[in-house]
Amino acid sequence: MALDPSLLSGLQTAQKGIVLVIRDLQKRPDYSKQPDFKTYVTRFNAYNQALLNALAQSTLSSDMREALVTQSKNDVLPDIEKLIHDNIAQSQMGQLNTNQTISAPLALEQNKTLSAEQADIQSLNALLSVDDTTDTNPKQSNTQSNSNEDSPEPQTRPDDTTDSEPVQTPPPRPYAPEIIPKTEVISRFSEWARSLGGEDTDAA
Repeated sequence: MALDPSLLSGLQTAQKGIVLVIRDLQKRPDYSKQPDFKTYVTRFNAYNQALLNALAQSTLSSDMREALVTQSKNDVLPDIEKLIHDNIAQSQMGQLNTNQTISAPLALEQNKTLSAEQADIQSLNALLSVDDTTDTNPKQSNTQSNSNEDSPEPQTRPDDTTDSEPVQTPPPRPYAPEIIPKTEVISRFSEWARSLGGEDTDAA
């Protein structure tokens, strides 16, 4: 099982970025004059190795994820933040300022790399905080699927009302002829004949 594509991309981006940060820092003309820079490089190299180790895994355990996040927050992001602030200060110094150890254009150029890596690490930490190794949604989905197979429920289309509504017999049309029993016809005819003064045919 391979790493989640988003997590894999995040690891690769952060790993490539930290290599660029190390390269830029070591190429600075004042690198040998700043003891802190060597400390930064040591921490950045350790983080780079941790990222490479993570990329070699098929899955990342919760402990590995937590270790990467903790390492970045304790050792990497604070150093990057300090370098960014120092470069801003360098870029604002005048050329005659003896405290300026690199040119303003170089300081601003390195800040682009540092800021990009800072954002990439923060994005990676967000991905690492989502532990997909204990995702139970697929199992729940399979359980639901099996349950449906064992006891399927009838599917009713919106226009299918045969099973849900009783069949209603339409009322008789008002103009339909009245069907009168034969005995009733004879009885009515006899009454009509008597009313005319005639004889009852039944009696006859």
